[in-house]
Amino acid sequence: MIQLVCLNLINVILKKVLSLVLLTLFICLPNKFYSQLITDGAGVGITVNGKSSFKNLSAVDPYYGNKFNYTTYDFWLPIPSFRLGKTRILGIINYRILDFTFDRDIEISPNYITKIQEIKPTLVVRHPFGERWAAFGVFIPTIASDFKNSFSMNDMVFDGIFGVSRKFGEKSNLEIGIGPHVMYAFGKFLITPALSLDYKSNNGKWFAQIYWPRVNIFRNLGDNTQVGLAGSIDWTLHNLQNYKNYQGEEIDYAQFSAIHGGLQINQRLFDGFWLQLQGGLGFANKYTLFNAQNDTISNYKAKEMPYVKMMLSYRFGK
Repeated sequence: MIQLVCLNLINVILKKVLSLVLLTLFICLPNKFYSQLITDGAGVGITVNGKSSFKNLSAVDPYYGNKFNYTTYDFWLPIPSFRLGKTRILGIINYRILDFTFDRDIEISPNYITKIQEIKPTLVVRHPFGERWAAFGVFIPTIASDFKNSFSMNDMVFDGIFGVSRKFGEKSNLEIGIGPHVMYAFGKFLITPALSLDYKSNNGKWFAQIYWPRVNIFRNLGDNTQVGLAGSIDWTLHNLQNYKNYQGEEIDYAQFSAIHGGLQINQRLFDGFWLQLQGGLGFANKYTLFNAQNDTISNYKAKEMPYVKMMLSYRFGK
């Protein structure tokens, strides 16, 4: 009985505190988000990757025979939402730490990858027109650095997706968006086609979200449990100017990238609080060094890594 009273008291306190935070942060927040918008508006997460090593290295390379693993820590909060006429603007800000641990330290290499920090706000602008159409823009300016040196504009990556979307079906339960994905970093533009898909079955048991750079396909098992498949392309560009690789070549910037995919279960704890557990395999792991002409000067490919991910988040409108 006492435990039940204590749990109820904690629940009430958390609800009051969260309500105060949300009231401060969100003005005119909609009850439901559209396909390009993120429902996990606040949370924390940790991803632990198993050990691996870089492949096909020369014996003089400082990474030769040196196994490593890395852990990713994520923290995200909502950005205040507002409207300008019919246009809705909202988003989140994410802080990520990639923490690498090697069996053997590499003291002689200044570009030795140890810890990368990333600050990534995601701002979504959506303007409906007609009964089923909408124009949207997703702005993702990113700061990524090891912060061994002072901040500069070369620590910035400008990323965005712009396009139109249309709803289909009698219940408008399928929405497809298309448009270009544009990125500018280290003096180079990269433009690729982008596609987003948001689907929910008529009976509400299945839903899928496909958008750069994530894929989620889930089945609802009642109101509090979801199981399915989840995958993502994770990559981080960061500045390494004034450094050299072990062969003495000048480095301009580096990129660490991986593809993650596995099984995931989402469990509602209470109200809008959800616990998410994911386990799977990380593959296509690469750490690449580039020069000022955007040419690859070192390309370290790592073996596949098993991983587990745990997230605690608050879902708005759920």
